[in-house]
Amino acid sequence: NDRQGDAEFNRIMSVVDPNHSGLVTFQAFIDFMSRETTDTDTADQVIASFKVLAGDKNFITAEELRRELPPDQAEYCIARMAPYQGPDAAPGALDYKSFSTALYGESDL
Repeated sequence: NDRQGDAEFNRIMSVVDPNHSGLVTFQAFIDFMSRETTDTDTADQVIASFKVLAGDKNFITAEELRRELPPDQAEYCIARMAPYQGPDAAPGALDYKSFSTALYGESDL
């Protein structure tokens, strides 16, 4: 019955269940708890999260971002991620590593 509690619950659910499927995976729960128990995220933590979303690939696609993130977050990432240039690149591959390090001032974006 507490509005602040409801808002916090909705915030948590938007993180662990961004597609509003009603299911929270164990990995999403672990990622959330790891983030919540540290003061701030690091580029390495963000990279690790993107790697999970990308199915352990070194790149992510716009389709994967749109499937796994809320629309505004997905579009923000897609607009700012450079194309991935690695030898394992696939059509439309995006570089989540350079994006993540740029977010934390560890490289230029």
